Amino acid sequence: MLVTFSEFAAIKGCAKGTVTAATKARIAAAVVEKDGKRWLDRDLAIELWDKNTKATYNSKVRRADPIEAPPPKDARELRARVDALPDDAIPDLNESRARREHYQAELAKLQVTQQRGDLVPVDQVKKEAFALGRSVREALANLADRLSHQLAGETDPARIHKVLSDEHRAALVELADG
Repeated sequence: MLVTFSEFAAIKGCAKGTVTAATKARIAAAVVEKDGKRWLDRDLAIELWDKNTKATYNSKVRRADPIEAPPPKDARELRARVDALPDDAIPDLNESRARREHYQAELAKLQVTQQRGDLVPVDQVKKEAFALGRSVREALANLADRLSHQLAGETDPARIHKVLSDEHRAALVELADG
């Protein structure tokens, strides 16, 4: 059934200007052009109005916002609901707002952990790990060249063992200290 903006305003208990403003975004899908005049599909407009309009303290019609499901008990349940939505689906206005707020909170959390120094870029970690591995590799590869002359004249197995163990330990300490 088609109604005028004034009739719809009377149904919802608000001003005609409020309905006109709502037709630009919240109930735009209910606007019908007929004979050069703009009308509203009453049932669709009521559904969209109830779904996308939040009741405020100065609303003439006082009733709770329509909710298909009970409100989430905590942030974990809200996160589960938002994550359950497919990425390509276009959710309604309230779900979109919830999704946006969730991701903004996640970004803020990442920024805080990065500023604290708890989170570092992966490129920096890879670069430092590579440099550390290279230094240990070089220390172990040069071990034979450095010790061969010293151990060539040594006949005491205990002394040879001690020199090799000390050099290995020094290379491992360098690895541990970073």
